[in-house]
Amino acid sequence: MPALQVKDCPAPVYEALRQCADRENRSISQQTLTIIERYLGMRDVPTLPVVTSEPINYGERRERVFERIRQMRPIPVSENCPSTVELIRQIREEEAR
Repeated sequence: MPALQVKDCPAPVYEALRQCADRENRSISQQTLTIIERYLGMRDVPTLPVVTSEPINYGERRERVFERIRQMRPIPVSENCPSTVELIRQIREEEAR
């Protein structure tokens, strides 16, 4: 996989990136790639949130995440795939042995 190196990054930009990565539980590299993918239209997510010093409302944040999940296209599943009930049954049988 290709590597990307950024030189001469201004301290305020790096600090804002670090804070953003911390809020979204990502590494700085992961956050940088996410931002680049969003900018290039390669990631189907809403625009980046505005950085504020207000406390995070986790209830609202969770609802926004669930709303994004509801808007995602369903993943097609093959007719040959076992049902979740069958998968759980198999796992329980294996654990019982």
